[in-house]
Amino acid sequence: MRARTWATALIASTLLLAGCGGSGSDSSSTTPGSAGGGGAAAALPPCPVGQLASATGRTEIVIWYALSAKTEQSLKDLVEKYNVSQDKVTVRAEKQGAAYEELLRKYESAVQAKALPDLAIMEDTTTRFMIDSDTVLPAQSCLNAEKMSKDAFLKTAVDHYSVDDVLYPASANLSDVLTYYNKNHFRRAGLDPEKPPTTLDQVTQYAQKIKDAGIVDKPIILKLDSWFIETQLTGTKKPVVDNENGRGPGKTTQATFDTPETQKLFAWIRDMTSRGLMQAVPATDGQVDHYLAMASQKASITIETSTAATSVKAFLGGDTSVVSGSGADPSGIDPTALDIGAAEVFGVTAPGKAQVGGGAWYMMKTSTPVKQAAAWDFMKWWNQVDQQVAWHLQGSYLPFLLAAAQDPRIQAFWKDDLAGRWLAIAYNELKNGVNPDFTGPLIGPYDKFRTAMRGGMDDVVFKGTDPNAAVTKAAAETTAALKEYNDAGF
Repeated sequence: MRARTWATALIASTLLLAGCGGSGSDSSSTTPGSAGGGGAAAALPPCPVGQLASATGRTEIVIWYALSAKTEQSLKDLVEKYNVSQDKVTVRAEKQGAAYEELLRKYESAVQAKALPDLAIMEDTTTRFMIDSDTVLPAQSCLNAEKMSKDAFLKTAVDHYSVDDVLYPASANLSDVLTYYNKNHFRRAGLDPEKPPTTLDQVTQYAQKIKDAGIVDKPIILKLDSWFIETQLTGTKKPVVDNENGRGPGKTTQATFDTPETQKLFAWIRDMTSRGLMQAVPATDGQVDHYLAMASQKASITIETSTAATSVKAFLGGDTSVVSGSGADPSGIDPTALDIGAAEVFGVTAPGKAQVGGGAWYMMKTSTPVKQAAAWDFMKWWNQVDQQVAWHLQGSYLPFLLAAAQDPRIQAFWKDDLAGRWLAIAYNELKNGVNPDFTGPLIGPYDKFRTAMRGGMDDVVFKGTDPNAAVTKAAAETTAALKEYNDAGF
């Protein structure tokens, strides 16, 4: 999910996040073929884990990323910690834009130029493209080479990033979506501040009560991002594309979301807007209007990424540095007057039914064997408890390593800290709310699918397009994008 900020940008910087060597692999393991599908299986490429031991001097590897704010600083701190902890590898982290979209464009260009890094932290939506590009050294190769198990990691995440039981990224920056709400508005409207809405119908009821009480004109503010629809559909196990939601053995060729379920979601957005219960804002790059509205108490409820938690808490504590560089002006907003709560994301019929979001760490198949070994050494270190704990406490990403979630430092954080309590909700949502057999779609041209979905919602709200017609158009555009993707040979 694309994370972007809170409070005057109630964290515009957070929104730019976004909101996880010498022996060969098991030759019986397989990986899908090209063209977005599975197809004929081929042996996994070897992971040369032993190459680093025989290397002389320090081997330098490069990581590409597109993180910002506290998460970026946490990455830099941990990279420096690794570099001084041993004398075989030097990691250099290079920022490639302030958004995942920029990083993806840079990566696509680098594929053509044969100038890829050794590691890349890509958005969760790029999984199918990364596999089909044939540039990734699967983590499964290295796990097999060292006889390591995937059982140490959160099963939901492993399932999401695996195809044909092959895990591709070496780690994952996990997040999902939460409901954020103004507890003071709830109190003034006679609503229980500890019982946020859990379903779409309840959101409508709560918004009406808040509006009728004269607290705000439009209680709900919603960024019209594709992941809102995706979350609702994934939560009810409705695929958005064919071929087992993009995870089957064949090619993925068409959209399947032109259904009554999607039409009802589009109609809900239209109806909430037309009734004056919701302000919808377009999901443009750097969009912070929904955060501004919450920060200035002109809106009562929104949904956003769980990665916003630590930055939101910092802002509420008076730390305006979290919006530095966002273009937002925090003067005129009193964060001490805000009482913000967070809860499981509301759903069609039940809360907490989300899909896996965030980003993933990919090692490059194009790197030399010694650099591949160095990248794997770093990733093994990264997946240790101390690093996973720090990545969660400082960067807000949910633990990929199961042992990290049980660490006393994280357990205390989840119990005693405001941001920690919010992140505990998100982790529970990810661990128990996401169906491990239906974690979200795999789509090669995921960016074009999201563009089509956003365009459809924009048309409904800003052009008065019939919801059914908007869904049909978005589905047709997605099908066309899949055909173009397949025709290109991916």
